[in-house]
Amino acid sequence: MQLLKGDFSNIKGIPPSGLCVGVHRAGAVHQKMVAKYGEHLAVWSLRPDLDFIAFKKQGLGEHGIRSTNDMESIDATSERLIYGVRGAPPEVREQARQKGLTLLADATCPFVTQQEEAEIQLLESGCHLVVLSSRTHHGIPRLQGIAREKGKEVFIVEREEDVDVIRLTRFEPIGVIVQTTFWMETYKKIIARIIERFANIQIRNTACIDSLQRLPEVEKLAKQVDAIIIFGWTEGMTNRMLEVARAFNPHAHKIEKVDDLKLEWLRGKEKVGIIGANETPDWMIDAAIERIKSMAA
Repeated sequence: MQLLKGDFSNIKGIPPSGLCVGVHRAGAVHQKMVAKYGEHLAVWSLRPDLDFIAFKKQGLGEHGIRSTNDMESIDATSERLIYGVRGAPPEVREQARQKGLTLLADATCPFVTQQEEAEIQLLESGCHLVVLSSRTHHGIPRLQGIAREKGKEVFIVEREEDVDVIRLTRFEPIGVIVQTTFWMETYKKIIARIIERFANIQIRNTACIDSLQRLPEVEKLAKQVDAIIIFGWTEGMTNRMLEVARAFNPHAHKIEKVDDLKLEWLRGKEKVGIIGANETPDWMIDAAIERIKSMAA
């Protein structure tokens, strides 16, 4: 069996670790804070269960840094605060201020910050907000929180037909932003439907450039192999990559950990590809490759 590994090394802007820019930067911030301040550090995160997976080898969780989505659990007298890569809604930031927490660093992804800034500009210009995203995406509560502060509702659009049930008239102003990991092929179709239905539109393409650059590599690999494995646990990017892979290869599978690999996926396959999502570091891909080799032996 021949194993082919997805290669992002020639893509400008993607770190050598294989992680996306935002996660790579957040990990560097976490490590810097641990080195400078030692223990008693708390990362507030929309997804605390995911925060340290990619940095397991650095053992951050063993050095006095923890992740939580419960601001009340952070002790203002003994812990210092860091905001995680996925950002924090306005009400959470206000809660931190009221508790008197010391904010050491904000590790919010630059693309998430860009999205928030675009949302605020659109809301302040009087637009109703339309977000192209899955309804279950972890970033939606943050965007809804910002809109609530401005007294506005957020309309979530996941597919073309969702445009038809937006409760607005043709000439009411709407502002459109896109979840950072939304699939661009779906984005184009939805935008076309929005332009067809509404006349007063402002569009901000807030997709993550890093994420967009990964998808052509998924397509390329899916076409080269008999089966392809997507290694990731973030619902946004991992699912986008799986969708793309399945469009070109019927034998596309997703794993969140090495133990998820199944022998039946490998039987009768001459070429198997594996590629990591935006929060999956290169060393984890290598571990999966070694497991595949042992399973196929």
